[in-house]
Amino acid sequence: MSQPTTYHASCLCKGVKFNLEGEPFHFVICHCSNCKKVSGSAFMVNAMYKPELNYLSECTQRVTITQGKELIKEYADGETLSGNTIKRTFCGNCGSTLLIIPAKGDINITHPSLIEEKVNWVPKKEFHGQDKYSWVKEITFKKKEATKSKL
Repeated sequence: MSQPTTYHASCLCKGVKFNLEGEPFHFVICHCSNCKKVSGSAFMVNAMYKPELNYLSECTQRVTITQGKELIKEYADGETLSGNTIKRTFCGNCGSTLLIIPAKGDINITHPSLIEEKVNWVPKKEFHGQDKYSWVKEITFKKKEATKSKL
Protein backbone atom coordinates (compact mmCIF):
# COMPACT_ATOMS: atom_id res chain seq x y z
CA MET A 1 0.00 0.00 0.00
CA SER A 2 1.46 3.37 -1.01
CA GLN A 3 1.62 6.39 1.26
CA PRO A 4 -1.21 8.90 0.81
CA THR A 5 -0.40 12.28 -0.69
CA THR A 6 -0.06 15.13 1.77
CA TYR A 7 -1.30 18.53 0.62
CA HIS A 8 -0.23 21.73 2.36
CA ALA A 9 -2.83 24.46 2.84
CA SER A 10 -2.86 27.93 4.33
CA CYS A 11 -4.95 31.04 4.74
CA LEU A 12 -4.13 34.22 2.80
CA CYS A 13 -1.79 35.66 5.46
CA LYS A 14 -0.19 32.22 6.01
CA GLY A 15 -0.83 32.57 9.75
CA VAL A 16 -2.85 29.33 9.74
CA LYS A 17 -1.43 26.29 8.00
CA PHE A 18 -2.77 22.77 7.80
CA ASN A 19 -2.13 19.50 6.02
CA LEU A 20 -4.64 17.40 4.14
CA GLU A 21 -3.69 13.75 4.01
CA GLY A 22 -5.02 11.78 1.06
CA GLU A 23 -7.61 12.69 -1.52
CA PRO A 24 -11.01 14.09 -0.53
CA PHE A 25 -13.72 11.45 -0.40
CA HIS A 26 -16.12 13.92 -2.02
CA PHE A 27 -15.53 17.07 -4.09
CA VAL A 28 -18.58 19.23 -4.78
CA ILE A 29 -19.91 22.66 -5.69
CA CYS A 30 -22.46 24.30 -3.40
CA HIS A 31 -24.87 27.02 -4.55
CA CYS A 32 -26.65 27.68 -1.22
CA SER A 33 -26.87 31.32 -0.19
CA ASN A 34 -24.71 30.79 2.92
CA CYS A 35 -21.83 29.31 0.92
CA LYS A 36 -22.14 32.10 -1.64
CA LYS A 37 -22.03 34.74 1.09
CA VAL A 38 -19.09 33.23 2.93
CA SER A 39 -17.07 32.68 -0.27
CA GLY A 40 -17.93 36.02 -1.83
CA SER A 41 -18.57 34.18 -5.08
CA ALA A 42 -21.32 32.61 -7.18
CA PHE A 43 -20.75 29.24 -5.49
CA MET A 44 -18.34 27.50 -3.14
CA VAL A 45 -16.12 24.56 -4.09
CA ASN A 46 -15.82 22.05 -1.24
CA ALA A 47 -13.38 19.18 -0.66
CA MET A 48 -14.62 16.77 2.01
CA TYR A 49 -12.32 14.81 4.30
CA LYS A 50 -12.97 12.32 7.07
CA PRO A 51 -11.57 13.64 10.36
CA GLU A 52 -10.30 10.23 11.48
CA LEU A 53 -8.82 7.12 9.96
CA ASN A 54 -11.10 5.81 7.23
CA TYR A 55 -10.72 2.07 7.73
CA LEU A 56 -12.79 1.32 4.61
CA SER A 57 -10.26 2.81 2.19
CA GLU A 58 -6.57 2.44 1.48
CA CYS A 59 -5.96 6.12 2.19
CA THR A 60 -6.11 7.77 5.54
CA GLN A 61 -8.00 11.02 5.11
CA ARG A 62 -7.12 13.61 7.70
CA VAL A 63 -6.88 17.33 8.29
CA THR A 64 -4.13 18.46 10.68
CA ILE A 65 -3.59 22.06 11.81
CA THR A 66 0.20 22.63 11.78
CA GLN A 67 0.40 26.35 12.61
CA GLY A 68 -1.76 29.16 13.93
CA LYS A 69 -4.41 27.24 15.86
CA GLU A 70 -4.75 30.29 18.13
CA LEU A 71 -5.75 32.42 15.10
CA ILE A 72 -8.69 30.20 14.18
CA LYS A 73 -12.10 31.72 14.89
CA GLU A 74 -15.47 29.98 14.64
CA TYR A 75 -18.94 30.97 13.56
CA ALA A 76 -21.91 28.71 14.35
CA ASP A 77 -24.06 28.91 11.21
CA GLY A 78 -27.54 27.84 12.27
CA GLU A 79 -29.34 29.31 9.26
CA THR A 80 -28.61 26.40 6.91
CA LEU A 81 -31.12 24.92 4.47
CA SER A 82 -30.93 21.60 6.32
CA GLY A 83 -31.64 23.29 9.64
CA ASN A 84 -28.48 21.75 11.11
CA THR A 85 -25.88 24.04 12.62
CA ILE A 86 -22.44 23.92 11.03
CA LYS A 87 -19.22 25.38 12.37
CA ARG A 88 -17.48 27.69 9.88
CA THR A 89 -13.87 28.36 10.82
CA PHE A 90 -11.77 31.21 9.51
CA CYS A 91 -8.47 32.99 10.16
CA GLY A 92 -8.98 35.78 12.69
CA ASN A 93 -6.18 37.75 11.05
CA CYS A 94 -7.02 37.72 7.30
CA GLY A 95 -10.57 36.30 7.34
CA SER A 96 -9.91 33.35 5.00
CA THR A 97 -12.46 30.55 5.29
CA LEU A 98 -10.64 27.43 6.52
CA LEU A 99 -12.89 24.52 7.43
CA ILE A 100 -16.59 23.81 7.63
CA ILE A 101 -17.51 21.21 10.23
CA PRO A 102 -21.08 19.86 10.49
CA ALA A 103 -22.55 19.46 14.00
CA LYS A 104 -22.04 15.69 13.86
CA GLY A 105 -18.31 16.28 13.34
CA ASP A 106 -18.21 13.42 10.85
CA ILE A 107 -16.47 15.36 8.06
CA ASN A 108 -14.15 18.32 7.54
CA ILE A 109 -14.87 20.46 4.50
CA THR A 110 -12.17 22.71 3.04
CA HIS A 111 -11.49 24.55 -0.19
CA PRO A 112 -8.96 23.81 -2.94
CA SER A 113 -8.04 27.50 -3.17
CA LEU A 114 -6.20 27.10 0.15
CA ILE A 115 -3.97 24.27 -1.11
CA GLU A 116 -0.42 25.20 -2.06
CA GLU A 117 0.06 22.32 -4.51
CA LYS A 118 -1.78 22.18 -7.81
CA VAL A 119 -4.75 19.82 -7.61
CA ASN A 120 -6.71 18.51 -10.55
CA TRP A 121 -9.79 17.41 -8.68
CA VAL A 122 -13.02 17.61 -10.65
CA PRO A 123 -16.31 18.20 -8.81
CA LYS A 124 -18.60 15.18 -8.87
CA LYS A 125 -21.83 16.86 -7.82
CA GLU A 126 -23.62 20.16 -7.23
CA PHE A 127 -25.59 20.91 -4.08
CA HIS A 128 -28.57 23.30 -4.11
CA GLY A 129 -28.55 23.68 -7.89
CA GLN A 130 -31.97 25.34 -7.66
CA ASP A 131 -30.17 28.35 -6.13
CA LYS A 132 -27.59 28.59 -8.92
CA TYR A 133 -27.30 31.98 -10.61
CA SER A 134 -28.77 31.89 -14.12
CA TRP A 135 -25.46 32.90 -15.70
CA VAL A 136 -23.59 29.94 -14.17
CA LYS A 137 -23.37 27.32 -16.91
CA GLU A 138 -24.57 23.78 -16.47
CA ILE A 139 -21.83 21.51 -15.20
CA THR A 140 -21.53 18.11 -16.83
CA PHE A 141 -20.28 15.36 -14.58
CA LYS A 142 -18.55 12.28 -15.96
CA LYS A 143 -20.09 9.01 -14.94
CA LYS A 144 -17.76 6.49 -13.39
CA GLU A 145 -16.81 3.78 -15.82
CA ALA A 146 -17.50 0.27 -14.67
CA THR A 147 -14.34 -1.63 -13.85
CA LYS A 148 -13.94 -5.33 -14.42
CA SER A 149 -13.17 -7.48 -11.45
CA LYS A 150 -9.71 -9.00 -11.43
CA LEU A 151 -10.93 -12.06 -9.53
